[in-house]
Amino acid sequence: MSYSVQNIRNVCLLGHGGNGKTSLAESMLFLTGGTPRLGNPADGNTVCDYDPEETRRQISISTAVAPIEYNGCKINVLDTPGYFDFSGEVMEAMQVSDAAIIVCSAKGGMSVGAEKAWKLCQRRNMPRLLYISKTDEDNSDYNAAFDTLRERFGKNIAPVVAPIWDADKKVIGFIDVLHKRAFEAGPKGERVEIDVPDEKLPVLDELYDALKESVAETSEELMDKYFSGEDFTYAEMIQGLRQGVKDLSLFPVVCGSAITGLGTRMLLDIIVELLPSPLEGHPLMGENEKGELDEFVAFPGALPCAFVWKTVSDQYGKYSYVKVLSGNLKPDMQVVNARTGATEKLGRLYVMKGKKAEEVKELECGDIGAIGKMDKVKTGDTLSDPRKVVKIEPIPFPEPCYSVAISPKT
Repeated sequence: MSYSVQNIRNVCLLGHGGNGKTSLAESMLFLTGGTPRLGNPADGNTVCDYDPEETRRQISISTAVAPIEYNGCKINVLDTPGYFDFSGEVMEAMQVSDAAIIVCSAKGGMSVGAEKAWKLCQRRNMPRLLYISKTDEDNSDYNAAFDTLRERFGKNIAPVVAPIWDADKKVIGFIDVLHKRAFEAGPKGERVEIDVPDEKLPVLDELYDALKESVAETSEELMDKYFSGEDFTYAEMIQGLRQGVKDLSLFPVVCGSAITGLGTRMLLDIIVELLPSPLEGHPLMGENEKGELDEFVAFPGALPCAFVWKTVSDQYGKYSYVKVLSGNLKPDMQVVNARTGATEKLGRLYVMKGKKAEEVKELECGDIGAIGKMDKVKTGDTLSDPRKVVKIEPIPFPEPCYSVAISPKT
């Protein structure tokens, strides 16, 4: 199924290793029917950790793509490694993402990986939200984790989901602050609506008022309405929150558990409602044929242009992962590689889900996919229509600390 650029979201999962990024991607896939079973990194059966080394070490080593179809939108989730040895993979994912989800653990709160991810997002002016994982596990403390984030990142951190505890301080459900509804997890991971507990009503009112205040600050019109004591409509709340996320004046906080699926659908709702589409994302810098630098703005009606952000070679062949920046890509189309100046003929087009490649007849503007058997194409290349050759800025890979070469005996 093809999606227009307004209904596509490209999101990368960032954060420290072990905080649950791969489990969260797996939970999103499972709850939307993208995978028939809920995998676990410890069992080595997740969609995103498919390499034998990832299975053996139980960590992510390379960035994997998990396309999710939800509520008429396609969400391309890019699951990145959390360990700093593989930071180049993180930079590849950030180059083609329009927003980031920084995953923190309710057990550890602030981590070095989360701080590093935040700084990378700041450097690229990338909209982001924070997800507090593992909220239902033993020794987890959502309040402590949230307080740490608020202390480190300031008052622009806005909780849009609040947990519900039972008498034993175990998380049994969540409050959706924006919609003023409460949910608990059903037997198969689906959410079941419940009444908001009486003791949580003051908390809900307090969080909703804080959200209203954040929304009011996004425009003068809403500010006037707020000070006159009028309530915002739901459309105004969404509009204000979207603007706040886009302007980097608001960073929503969501929480949940990937294992039980609690909070995952709320996260998907927030991705669709609040995070920017490729049209609204931060534009990349491009170099035209005259060598002049200019912002490259995504536009579906323009001449085709795609950026190669990752290359994978295995026993099945070579895949060049691309993000379509403008126009549409079709197999056998003639494009110019801006790095070499050579004309290339596109091979077959695919949508990747972990290691599985599903062939498609077209890649729409804003979408992420792969091209097969492009032997002369490298990571960082720009493929564009011969009538308008553009060279997108390279991926800002970190400088290597240590280099080594391997040469075969025969």
